[in-house]
Amino acid sequence: MVRSAHSEKEEVILLASLFVFESSLVIMAMAMNLRGERPFAVFLSRGSGTAFLCAIVAFFIACWVIVHRYLFNKQLPSCRVNLVVMTNLVTVLLLVLMGEVIVRASSQSYLDGEAFMGVVLKPRNWEQAKQRTRQILESEDREYSLMLHDDRLGWTVGPNRSGFRVGVPYRINAEGVRVSYDEGSLPTVDGKTKISIIGDSFTFGDEVRYEETWGYHLDQLLGKKIQVLNYGVPGYGLGQMLLRYEKDIARSNPNVVILGFIDNDLFRTMTVYPLLHAPSWAGLVSKPRFALQGGKLTIINECHHDMEQFFSRGSISELPFVEYDRAYQASDWEQRWHHVSYLARLFMSLGSSASVLTADISDKVLVSLNAAILKRFAESVISRGAVPLIIYFPSLNNFNQGSSYSFLAKRVLQEAGFPHLDPTPCLLEVPLSVRFAPGNHYSPQGNAAVAECLVDAVREAIDKPFGGRT
Repeated sequence: MVRSAHSEKEEVILLASLFVFESSLVIMAMAMNLRGERPFAVFLSRGSGTAFLCAIVAFFIACWVIVHRYLFNKQLPSCRVNLVVMTNLVTVLLLVLMGEVIVRASSQSYLDGEAFMGVVLKPRNWEQAKQRTRQILESEDREYSLMLHDDRLGWTVGPNRSGFRVGVPYRINAEGVRVSYDEGSLPTVDGKTKISIIGDSFTFGDEVRYEETWGYHLDQLLGKKIQVLNYGVPGYGLGQMLLRYEKDIARSNPNVVILGFIDNDLFRTMTVYPLLHAPSWAGLVSKPRFALQGGKLTIINECHHDMEQFFSRGSISELPFVEYDRAYQASDWEQRWHHVSYLARLFMSLGSSASVLTADISDKVLVSLNAAILKRFAESVISRGAVPLIIYFPSLNNFNQGSSYSFLAKRVLQEAGFPHLDPTPCLLEVPLSVRFAPGNHYSPQGNAAVAECLVDAVREAIDKPFGGRT
């Protein structure tokens, strides 16, 4: 009886050791996948590296137990060891097969690939991405009906367009300015002081009506003698904002030009193909990519050529200038032998593998490039006798992290060396629960708070004599 109880205990220990042995191998494989192209020392300093080290320890402990207790000391007869090993193998095989069936059966088509319970499975499918992009471009009834391809800007808001975006009505007038959906136009009054605002979806006012944007609130606070014109375009990076000013705004001769940006816009500056950065943006084929060449801002690509070549390439790696896109990771698109298994694809997709940033897309270049764009914007506005204002908009992540500035945004603003405005104090007066809309843009209350924070600085800018204008 004692011997039987001892045998049962040893069988449980052996079975547990085998499961630990196999689990540690899986964890090590997943951790190495997350390592990506990072140096091994850097990898070990991160969470995935810690998991890798713990898995190695568990692996060797399990190996020691199996070898020491059952191969050398013969704690169990060979027949019992073989039975436990077979039980383990059959159990693992059944679990793997069950997992494979569940993941394969439950996976659904998602954008340019497949997803299982919210996890996008690698690899993404290039042919599917091209097909989806073509369908979006050819469709008339679509979310992107607001957008219009532009050879210079990549895309812009189409003039004289109206419809719904993220469930909210919008209207764009003939000059490419967002206006009231109900009224359809802005009142034209000679002699008004004009303020043009440029930015991304936070400035355009995604998820809110025109009358709930911070631009409209600012217009109301400044009074009838001042007109605020909203030139915001969803999805823009800093480079596109600069080009939008030079192409569409400068000729209207505004008195004050306000540029507002969020952290994400700094990374958009470093991209070429929006669908790499945000797969849901498949209708936006490419954008202009600035680079610093000899200390001078230069656009390295041409959007109309990108459009032509996008659909002709057999692989995403063949796209021109894709190596300048910070969001591009070849491993996200490469088909590997283990991708035949949906379960393996799921495990390999449970984290983002890190890639080594080349010199052209490094953090250092991100900072210097965005700072150079802000400098050129300010200098361009000043040279036309107007006053530039730069606003850093804190996003939801900034508040969750307890800081209104990301590390890179702070470095960009410091290197640009131009004063900027920060509406954080006013936003903090709005409860976090109602500060943002469901899609993480500012809510009506958040936009109103932003306008309250900006109005005094804008009044001061209007009264400031600049370039011979008052």
